[in-house]
Amino acid sequence: AASLVQSDAAMDSGGVFRGLFYGGFASCVAETFTMPVDVVKTRLQMDGAGGSQKLYKGSLDCATNLVKAEGPSSLFKGLPPALVRQSTYGSLRYGLYSPIRDALGVAPGTPKHEIPLWKKITAGAGAGAVSSAAANPTDLLKVRLQTDGQMRGADGKFLPKRYTGMVHAFITIVKEEGVLGLWKGVGPTCGRATALAAAELSTYDEVKGRFLHMGIFKEGLACTLATAFVSGFVSTVASSPFDVVKSRVMGQPLHPDGSGKLYSGMVDCFIKSAKNEGFMSLYNGFWPNFGRVVPRVTIVFLVMEELKKNFG
Repeated sequence: AASLVQSDAAMDSGGVFRGLFYGGFASCVAETFTMPVDVVKTRLQMDGAGGSQKLYKGSLDCATNLVKAEGPSSLFKGLPPALVRQSTYGSLRYGLYSPIRDALGVAPGTPKHEIPLWKKITAGAGAGAVSSAAANPTDLLKVRLQTDGQMRGADGKFLPKRYTGMVHAFITIVKEEGVLGLWKGVGPTCGRATALAAAELSTYDEVKGRFLHMGIFKEGLACTLATAFVSGFVSTVASSPFDVVKSRVMGQPLHPDGSGKLYSGMVDCFIKSAKNEGFMSLYNGFWPNFGRVVPRVTIVFLVMEELKKNFG
């Protein structure tokens, strides 16, 4: 039992600050590797928004056309703000999970399979909500840069690009939409992050604890991969509708006063997307999203477990 407790501790780093650093570092590594999939996912989620003509037939078509039109670097659009985001959002999300869970009355050293699932879900949801609200400006910058140049005007022609890079996007948004403009889409962002973290962190914690307790896997790469696959699928199903709405609300064209041309907010986007394009439009980009979440979860927990093993 002692070895199980020791080995099953990727998120239980020795101290909150160490946990925050491990979470941020691991998230940045994972974000860099999975960025091309994230760009394709965001483009597919915006595709057809507001009833516009669809540009892409699927993930491969989207990636191919992007590289043809804008070069290979287009698959890493939004990476600088994404890394800034992960150093805050990823850090807080993984770093706060264990302290919140333990604050709910979990004694230190309790085997994972003995901790009630509701405490894991609550801790994941709390960590996701706090971290995403704090990091919303970086998420907004990432989405704006990834979808820049994708929208069409009333004449059917592509609108010109608005931003030259992260700093220019930040200055432009603050100038045109005010400081609070950086928190545009914070509702769906928090909703997505709460659903994603509640599903991902609790499922990872629960499934890995069960795998080890039942002897299905021993601690190691196979166990992490199997757990990440299950965790990735559950969290993608739970968070995809929020993810689509977040991308659409953040990436939509704006009126001169900074208000959205297509959606007034999260609920309006949910209703219009489902009504005009069918409920399954809320799962646009599901497979690239899933294809990003599973390797990201795997990389994050592999890196965190290695950091934990080598540095405590």
